[in-house]
Amino acid sequence: MNEKNVSTQFGRVVAVATGQQWLTLRDIERIIAQRFNEYDTQSAISARLREVSVVRHGLIKDKHIERINNKNVYFYRLLPAKVLA
Repeated sequence: MNEKNVSTQFGRVVAVATGQQWLTLRDIERIIAQRFNEYDTQSAISARLREVSVVRHGLIKDKHIERINNKNVYFYRLLPAKVLA
């Protein structure tokens, strides 16, 4: 499946964002750079997160918003669909 292929942008985003840890787009960007030596932008990462599909990938995008320094900060994670079912 494409989401496990870290040579693709989508694969890198899935590899980093899947799990229980909440991450901002900036966190995902930094981890991808450290882990894969690739420099995917926050806007590209956001686009890849929008592509995640329960039907195609078996993953659900979970997000929450925190108010930090008077700004809304979005946190994301990808979870297997069965975890939230």
